[in-house]
Amino acid sequence: MSERPDDSNRRPESTDDLLSMERRRLLQTAGVGLGSLPLVNLGSGVATAQSDCADGPFERTYEGGTINMGEIRAEEARGELPGDVGAATPRGQTDGTGRQPPRKAAQESNVGEDGPLTLRTEYDGLGADDTRGGVPSDSQVAAGDGTLIHAVNQQVGIYSKQGGTLQQKVPLERIWDPVITEPEGGFAYGIPFVFDPRARYDREADRFVLAAVQYEPGITTDGEIVGREELEEGAEPGEGEEEEDADSAAETEFSRPPRGWWMVAVSATNNPNGDWYVYRVPPLDNEGLVDYPGLGLDRDAIYLTQNFFGEQFEVTMATLDKAAMYSGQPVTANHFTGLNDPNPDAPFTFTVQPALQPFTGGSDGTYYLVNAGFDSDALTLWELTDPVNDPILSCQTVEVGPYSYPPAARQPNTDAYVDTLGTRLMNADYDDGALWTAHTVAYDWNGDGRPVAAIRWYELNLETGTLAQSGVYGAPGASYFIPTVGAEDGRTILTHNVSGPDTFPRMDVAGRTADFPQNSLEDSLVAQDGESSYDYGEGSNVMRWGDYNGVSVDPSSGTFWTVSQYSPAVEIPPSAEERDPYATRIAEVTFED
Repeated sequence: MSERPDDSNRRPESTDDLLSMERRRLLQTAGVGLGSLPLVNLGSGVATAQSDCADGPFERTYEGGTINMGEIRAEEARGELPGDVGAATPRGQTDGTGRQPPRKAAQESNVGEDGPLTLRTEYDGLGADDTRGGVPSDSQVAAGDGTLIHAVNQQVGIYSKQGGTLQQKVPLERIWDPVITEPEGGFAYGIPFVFDPRARYDREADRFVLAAVQYEPGITTDGEIVGREELEEGAEPGEGEEEEDADSAAETEFSRPPRGWWMVAVSATNNPNGDWYVYRVPPLDNEGLVDYPGLGLDRDAIYLTQNFFGEQFEVTMATLDKAAMYSGQPVTANHFTGLNDPNPDAPFTFTVQPALQPFTGGSDGTYYLVNAGFDSDALTLWELTDPVNDPILSCQTVEVGPYSYPPAARQPNTDAYVDTLGTRLMNADYDDGALWTAHTVAYDWNGDGRPVAAIRWYELNLETGTLAQSGVYGAPGASYFIPTVGAEDGRTILTHNVSGPDTFPRMDVAGRTADFPQNSLEDSLVAQDGESSYDYGEGSNVMRWGDYNGVSVDPSSGTFWTVSQYSPAVEIPPSAEERDPYATRIAEVTFED
């Protein structure tokens, strides 16, 4: 069993330390014991909504294009698709430190031997060999009537939903080929670099929706490529050496500045093997990096968010006219820039997650987004009305109780740790007047001053703008991290990962039904065991993992389709020249009647 690094219990001394850690994280290329700690009597105070939640809206119109997946399949059969993009490598690492929260007593597991969660259908999805060199997987799933889309970094797979047959595999950049223009001097990586995919199924309209981002690196007057790490370190400088580095980055002279775009695609029908309408949407001030996109939708609009690394870091968003996109017409977008978190403890707004809300919102309702801080006791709830004609954005703080930055996860047989990715929220799902979300936090189950990563989940009451219920989920001696939420008809699931000194990184699912006691999860199961330690080498001691997982409600049965990364049995030494030892698992999860 490996020992924790000597500095693993060092606490950051200030919020600046937390920001420093997070900046370095941003662009890094048997059964389960379930502890569910109720969080009650946290108060229901809501800060006054600000009138300056963002700048905008700013209206723009974008032309689209059309691609046909059948034609791409024919190209693949003829061997005409381009090769790999070598740039999708680990994106910088962290030291794995975490802040110690106030101590809370652990609660015994409330899971019996025969819980309601079961796996119905399961099979492996696209793995490391399919990402063409990408770490992490950024795994997403969208389930339609008969087919299922699995998206990973630089690749999309189309599967028969129940049989698990891979019907087609398409490079991300090929999907948006009709709207990508080659810059003067050519692509820095040889082909367009498209990454960070998101996948949704719009059950109201029976369409698949894909989103990603494209990054075209800057080139200096000396001919050097400016990668993502340089941009990330140059945005929102801290103190001392970091500020000097940022000043140096800001003074860089470009012959071609770095640029980024949102990429959006919608299927013309509920068949993903046919036509798709594709769009490329730039930020208003397009000199920087578009990263970690969010994708949501309601009855009338598709919503995009991003972390943008330009001269200054900011979160921006855009609302897109869904009717225009679903008919392949030019689309009107309303941009909001400089999203401003009203939480006084938030140093800046970060990773705002738009909800999946297909049957509500739109021109005569309210649409919701949410984000978390780094070390806080609140979430920020964003509300948007009339997204197409006259969008108005407001925001407020929702008290949820203290949470803090998680440490990295241990694993057997190695000194390498697994990155738990901080306190950013993974997604947001709407269900009958409630918004569900979750993230990873530091938690000291035993009170011994050695916290582990645990999952904090929330249900927000949207009528009152307050916390309805919440819980901390995990177990002493193991790390639970990267939770993605699905909610439908009073049923909620969390797809997540588990790792520990005696547990190889694996995929788990937990959940609850509406009639179960509040603030607790009802059941959990192991969807796919890990079978080896995860270590892709390159001299790092914290391995970038997952970035996010995927959940999709089946439009026919109402079951939940999930996908996550796990560590399979591999015999590749960490010093190997090429090593990306992970796999993914697609699993259909249901609650018994």
